[in-house]
Amino acid sequence: MSPVECQLCRQPVRSGVARRRRIGGRCWRKLTPAQRHTIRQLLALTGTPSAARVRTALNQPAPAGDGQLPLEEMDMA
Repeated sequence: MSPVECQLCRQPVRSGVARRRRIGGRCWRKLTPAQRHTIRQLLALTGTPSAARVRTALNQPAPAGDGQLPLEEMDMA
């Protein structure tokens, strides 16, 4: 079993799930939902992505938004 390091903090990664995504548990919790979604999509494409692909995916800018959650008409009733 070769050592894998977190692509954000460079600490050793021990759990199997964290090894596959190449991001440690503490750093995973610090990611935004959009960044987590990006990494999950990358995992769906390749079982174990390379370190370079993980870093590239995390460095992509977040999609622009106005910060307002969509309101449903039923919630207003």
